[in-house]
Amino acid sequence: MSESQVFWLISAPNRPGADIFDIVNTKTAKENSLSENVKFNIPALRVGTLNSLIALNDDLAKVDNFVELTSKKISKQLTDLVGSKPGKEKGLSINGQNIQQYLSKFQWDDAKFNPKSSLQEIVDKIQSTVAKLDEDLRAKLTDYNSLTSSVVAEERKLLGNLQVRSLNELITTENNTQSEYLTTAFIVIPQSMEKEFLATYENLSDELSKFVLMRSAKKIEQDNDYVLYGVCVFRKFYDNFRIKCQERKWVVRDFKTETENKPQERSKLSEDQKNYKTSFIRWCRIQFPESFVAWIHLKALRVFVESVLRFGIPMNFQAILMKPHKKEDRKLRDVLLDQFKYLGSQHISGKGEEDASEKFFPYVYVPIDWDI
Repeated sequence: MSESQVFWLISAPNRPGADIFDIVNTKTAKENSLSENVKFNIPALRVGTLNSLIALNDDLAKVDNFVELTSKKISKQLTDLVGSKPGKEKGLSINGQNIQQYLSKFQWDDAKFNPKSSLQEIVDKIQSTVAKLDEDLRAKLTDYNSLTSSVVAEERKLLGNLQVRSLNELITTENNTQSEYLTTAFIVIPQSMEKEFLATYENLSDELSKFVLMRSAKKIEQDNDYVLYGVCVFRKFYDNFRIKCQERKWVVRDFKTETENKPQERSKLSEDQKNYKTSFIRWCRIQFPESFVAWIHLKALRVFVESVLRFGIPMNFQAILMKPHKKEDRKLRDVLLDQFKYLGSQHISGKGEEDASEKFFPYVYVPIDWDI
């Protein structure tokens, strides 16, 4: 099958003396070239009671949506981590096969989903397995984002402007007066306000004029946008001075309370983030097949349950995987409707209907949309 990632799973009863797959394949592939088709074999599962089938059929669509969403979230996360579509670099592999190969050669996995179990037990196992994957994904994403945010914050301290960058390499004993009564306030001022600052910092208020050392402002550093000054003030009135600076939109960097990582600590943090990313990518590649295989088995269950409800017992239906050719969906619908109208009902959609998601067809129809 070619590159399209949207497939149809349909099912219909075999006709006396004829294989329904051969009939469908002749009309849709050989005569009209509307789709590519393969048999999609589903084992004879335990049917149970009619009431249990009806109840299960109502729940299957909800579980299907959840499992699909989780599979796509893992796939998208892998794409985000590797920086390219994982399908292009063989990131999405199911037992050594790509998605299309796996679907085309689908075989029920007896080891994972015992066909002798009840249908409800199989659905419960699928739901619990994928729920655990979804929980793990959210936890890993939270940890990874936390590490990434820490690395970004450290990079800002190292490379950002004077409002955020580390002061460790700028503050020295020469420009940092600390005594019992005096302390140095470090103020970041926009360059456009430097003259205003120098003219007013000694007299921001009548109260502060007595507690800021005259002519104590020293320029420490300058970048493209800001200037860093140190001003010597009486320790008792440091908080008052900071408030007055903030009122003028000057940023006071409280150096004594900053927790700044040393270069080797920053390097370790970056290495931890890199290692976690590698581990996260590996997890996605390992767990994606688990979620995707569970999803396709759930699709098979939906086809099986609806086929039994529609066509009855003994079971004599055939599921078919179809890949519609590009822009041929409507024609394909028309051909299928013509072939199966004998199974019809007054609720069947007429020809030309485009949205098949909420329509009823004479055959069982379950879409597999991997167009992410």
